[in-house]
Amino acid sequence: MHFDLAHAVVTVLLLVATLFVLQMSGIIKEEERRKFNWKVVVAMAVVVFLLNLVWPYGP
Repeated sequence: MHFDLAHAVVTVLLLVATLFVLQMSGIIKEEERRKFNWKVVVAMAVVVFLLNLVWPYGP
């Protein structure tokens, strides 16, 4: 199994940045932070999808 550490680190950094942006923009409210939210799921899926378009995982 091929594991690309740089790709994993960039993915985590982008997901953390996405959460930060969603919180700062008000999409994630303070009282809803620990609840399931489809907007967050979709935002993270889009970020990972775009990253994999720009930088495909694997050899």
